[in-house]
Amino acid sequence: MKKTRRLAVSVLVCLSVAAAALTASAAAPIKVYRDGTEVVTEASPRFVEGQVMLPLSLAGELFDQKISYDEKTRLLHVDNRSGLVAKSAAGEIFITGTQHPSGMWDNLRLHKEGTDTDLPGETLGPDSNYPPEFAAANLTGGAESDTVILLTQGYGTGVYLNEAVVYNANLEQIPLEDALVAMLKQFKSSTLPDGTLMIEAGGVSTAIEGDRILTEKASRSGAPGIGSVLRYQVEDGKLTATAGVQVGMAEFIGDLKIEYTYKNGVLQAGTAVFAPYDEYR
Repeated sequence: MKKTRRLAVSVLVCLSVAAAALTASAAAPIKVYRDGTEVVTEASPRFVEGQVMLPLSLAGELFDQKISYDEKTRLLHVDNRSGLVAKSAAGEIFITGTQHPSGMWDNLRLHKEGTDTDLPGETLGPDSNYPPEFAAANLTGGAESDTVILLTQGYGTGVYLNEAVVYNANLEQIPLEDALVAMLKQFKSSTLPDGTLMIEAGGVSTAIEGDRILTEKASRSGAPGIGSVLRYQVEDGKLTATAGVQVGMAEFIGDLKIEYTYKNGVLQAGTAVFAPYDEYR
C-alpha cells in the first residue's frame, strides 16, 4: 500500500530541471517522494517554463528547513527547523528538537552537563504560551533530585493537555504510570432521576445537586466524564496529575487528582480524589 502524507498549501517555490526531460509529460501529475514515501499536497506541484513549482510548506518539509514568506516585505525566510526548544532557569538543562509545520516540536533531546538522551513525546515550542517546563524534586528517594520535564501538547477553551517525563540525576528515565488510565480505572459517574450527579473516585462518592448545574439537561450528554483538561505538575515535592470533571460540552464541576509514589522502580499512580469546585458544594 502506498504511504502518503498531507501537508498545508502555501507559497510556491521552484526547482530547476532539464526542460527537455519534462516537456513531453508536462501535463501529467507530478508526484513527490521522500525516502520512498509519497508526499501529497492539496495543491499539486506544477511544471512551468522548465521548472517544477512546489508548495512552500512542502519544500520546507523535503529540505528540513522552516520556510516562510512575508507578503508585505516580499522576503522569503529560510531557517533551520532544528534548535533550542527550552532551557531551565539556571541553564544547566536544555532541550533541543525539530519543529514541524504544525508548530509542534519532536525528535527531542534532553541535555545536561555534557550528557544527552532521547526525550520521548512532542511539545509546543518556545514561541508558544506553553513551552516545556522544568521541575526538580526527589521523587525516587535518591541522593540527588530528579528532573521532571512537562511537555504541553495542546491548549484552548476547555482544553489543556500535557505529559510528564521523569529522569534521575544520571539522565535515566523513570517509568511513569499513565494518569488518565489510572483515573479511568477509579472513576464512575451517574445521574439520578431527580437530576443529582453522583461522582465516585477512589471508592469515595460525592453528590452534586442538579440545580447547581448550569448546563441544560438536554445538553448534558449523559453522566459527567473526564474532560479534555489534564495537567501534570510538581507540588510540594510530589508529582501529581489533575483532570477536570466535565458536564456537557463546557461546564467543569471539579478536579480529579492523583499523587505519584515511587515503588519497585516505577512512579505509580495513587488513589484518585475528586474535589468539586466551591459553587458545586
